[in-house]
Amino acid sequence: MAVRHRFKVEEVSALSAMLPETRLELLEGEVYEMAPISSEHAGLLDWLLQALASRTLGQAHIRVQSPLYLSPENLPLPDLLLLKPREDFYTQSHPTPKEVLLLVEVGFSTYAFDRGVKLPLYARHGVPEVWLWGPEGLEVHREPQETTYRHRFLVERGERIAPLLLPRAEILWTPPL
Repeated sequence: MAVRHRFKVEEVSALSAMLPETRLELLEGEVYEMAPISSEHAGLLDWLLQALASRTLGQAHIRVQSPLYLSPENLPLPDLLLLKPREDFYTQSHPTPKEVLLLVEVGFSTYAFDRGVKLPLYARHGVPEVWLWGPEGLEVHREPQETTYRHRFLVERGERIAPLLLPRAEILWTPPL
């Protein structure tokens, strides 16, 4: 009978150090190797980063595809994080859900996984707001409640949207695709 090994953050961090070209996520103690980033994914993420950067200057730290510490068994790599500013710029520790102002996942090819696995995980750990950008457009999820979010809505092209915790960071939703 095969034995399944559950990993901890420290073990995955050590493994990542040995495999610097490999992007690994730890979700519920299981290690996932992330797929290479497509030009579409990178371009859409760049567009969103450009849209948010000038509107969050001085209000938030922006991290792209960097770890978020949820628990000893959970260290996902969200596509974009807007974080409460910290003097050390998170050099001493990974951010936690208490420091997240907005989390974004760009998930065209990984939509089912992001929505079915990662979104409930983010809710359970108290991430206040998640934008899931998938085939249907931009889904906004706010106010975590157990493994779901109390509020979910779609943003239509041409509408304005701002993170709940950064209302002055409003952007016009006009992505290139």
